[in-house]
Amino acid sequence: MIFIDLKGKAPIYEQIKEQIIFLIQQGVYAPNERLPSVRALASELSINFNTVKRAFYELENEGMVYSVAGKGVYVDSGAFNNERMLSGALSAVEGAARTAKAKGVSKEKIYELINNIYEEEETK
Repeated sequence: MIFIDLKGKAPIYEQIKEQIIFLIQQGVYAPNERLPSVRALASELSINFNTVKRAFYELENEGMVYSVAGKGVYVDSGAFNNERMLSGALSAVEGAARTAKAKGVSKEKIYELINNIYEEEETK
């Protein structure tokens, strides 16, 4: 379910985090459902345990998941309408759009890029 692009620019923990958020938003993981263990996911992806642990730590800080000592990590019931996550995402898009505008990228090119991204998700 989670795929890592080892040649990508995004850090591996960030890729894991973003994909788990996507899976939660798509309903693959329901509220209060247990996520794969850190060790199991690290083994499945053939990556360091601490990398997965960091992704889960950040997800917990953002209110997407919660951990239960000795039991695991679960999807938070508020993950679907997480205002902090949505606000952070919009802030990142705003920053990227401002940078693109400053570098001369037209509004039409930005619209085209966003439309392509959303169309990719619809065809999967």
